Amino acid sequence: MHRATEAALFSVALVLVRGFVACNSPKPAPPAPPEPVSAAKAPAPPPTGPETIADPVAPQRPMLVDMEPRRQAGNWVTARPGFQTSRTTAQRGGIEPCATPAADASTFDDWAPLSQGKFSAPRGLTLDDDGGFDLVIHLLGDDAVRRELILSQQPFVLVSLTVGPSESYGGLFAGTSLQAAIVGGVERALSKRLGKPAHLRHLAMSAWSAGFVGIEVALCQPAGKAIDSVILIDGLHAPRNDEPAFKAQMKPFVDFARLASRGERSLFVVHSSIDPPNFASTTECAHYLIATLGGKPRPVRRADPFGLELVEFYQQGDFQVRGYAGNDRADHCAQLAVLRDAFGALGARWKARKPGEAAQ
Repeated sequence: MHRATEAALFSVALVLVRGFVACNSPKPAPPAPPEPVSAAKAPAPPPTGPETIADPVAPQRPMLVDMEPRRQAGNWVTARPGFQTSRTTAQRGGIEPCATPAADASTFDDWAPLSQGKFSAPRGLTLDDDGGFDLVIHLLGDDAVRRELILSQQPFVLVSLTVGPSESYGGLFAGTSLQAAIVGGVERALSKRLGKPAHLRHLAMSAWSAGFVGIEVALCQPAGKAIDSVILIDGLHAPRNDEPAFKAQMKPFVDFARLASRGERSLFVVHSSIDPPNFASTTECAHYLIATLGGKPRPVRRADPFGLELVEFYQQGDFQVRGYAGNDRADHCAQLAVLRDAFGALGARWKARKPGEAAQ
């Protein structure tokens, strides 16, 4: 693995144990886990041609079914990632994913501070008849995440929270009321700005890289039942060679994936092929989630933004996984471009729900 990749993933290694401890510490009256469901194979997306499958998020960009045999050693769920190549800046069309230019943010308000993090809202934001708005709380990313939200053309309010590389996102949510404080702060700010009461309608949490631990812990809190949707961008890791610790780290996401497979929640997971030496990769963790639902990803090929190469796809209900080639820091940064599609899927889900309807 490249030295730059090791540096990019250093903070992930630091927070794995912290997230495990925080999420598994005693908590007051946590919500009961969802009832297990029988495993069922996901139905294949409707075909658009003899060798393609439709992308439910971007139907104008079908995926080519990859018919070439792929090497697979042993169990596909626990196998280390393949596709250990990375494209150069030239091969990406001159794009450096870790240093992309900022998008035109004139359609959004400037960042405004909160007690933790900061938020930005569309300048033309309109509330529904009941004063509701849709909110995404994102962990680790700031301007790069707002760029993808702007390009997705979704009218969400965005909260961004980024901590130092040696700090854990899990500690922010463990046994605290941070989620409620963030929501309350945005509601008050928007009410003042718009001149009428504003309240949360739908809530999503998204994270890139080490930020995933914050979502893991947030899902363990009583307030976690208010989270309708989760987006994980190349950040789902767990301990390797320690099955109890691995399963404990993954449990909140397994429970959420089951709900998403039934359409009760939404879970959008994206992984690269980075192969860290000391903990389970995002590929292994995504495969484990899929396997718990009795599914298996489909081998595909497609060129995506920032020089990304899509190599596998899975969907069951509102649970979707996309896997990409690449084993370098640039591939890790490029994953943020997939937020464009993830936000689009979120917008379609929330538009389909009744006004004011929130997660139950």
